[in-house]
Amino acid sequence: MSAKMIFFTNPYDEELLTEEEALKLGNYRKHIWINNALKKEETYREHKLWDGVYYLSPEENLTEVLAALGTHQKWGIKDNKQTVNGYTVWDCKFYHHFEQLPTYSKNVSDAEGFNIAIITYDSVTHQVKSGLKIYKFGGQPIPWGDPEAVFDEDSEIFFRFGEDGELDAVHVTDFLFSNDFTYTAAQFFRAAGNFFQEMGLSDDEIYYYTHAEPVIPNF
Repeated sequence: MSAKMIFFTNPYDEELLTEEEALKLGNYRKHIWINNALKKEETYREHKLWDGVYYLSPEENLTEVLAALGTHQKWGIKDNKQTVNGYTVWDCKFYHHFEQLPTYSKNVSDAEGFNIAIITYDSVTHQVKSGLKIYKFGGQPIPWGDPEAVFDEDSEIFFRFGEDGELDAVHVTDFLFSNDFTYTAAQFFRAAGNFFQEMGLSDDEIYYYTHAEPVIPNF
């Protein structure tokens, strides 16, 4: 018998909610786990199912799964799970009304299950359409000032890439470098200075986060 668990979070997966809190909020995400593995994620807006992600097992039939999920929402179907350099990699194709949409993505998470990269490609040309990489440094020592001070646990930098794979924007979760949260690429590099080096990142790590490819870290 399969063991099933259901969790609810706010729309940004930042806060766990009870089912009662989620239903009252109306905008939330529902996470369904089967046998200790994430199986399906559903996004609700104004109490209605908006879209979702399904984790396809090798023994499952895609057509049957899509029929069971329904055709009114867009679904991301993740399959071809791999473990590379200690990272978990999923391929994700998108479907609506049983038709595959013209993009697909590769999703990478670290050993703790945190997403660090989501890169979307054109299904025909396989060129980068957009992307996101996340550098997490919560709880790490602050390399200046009080030697015992550490960054807030939710400290992150989001690197967003455009259709050409170029770095378009950078979002920082704290007033780390100035009174701004969001920067253009040029503004960020001017403001950040030697931040990455001070945090102990290697050249490979810095290149990884500030470029759309490679998708999978080599460190």
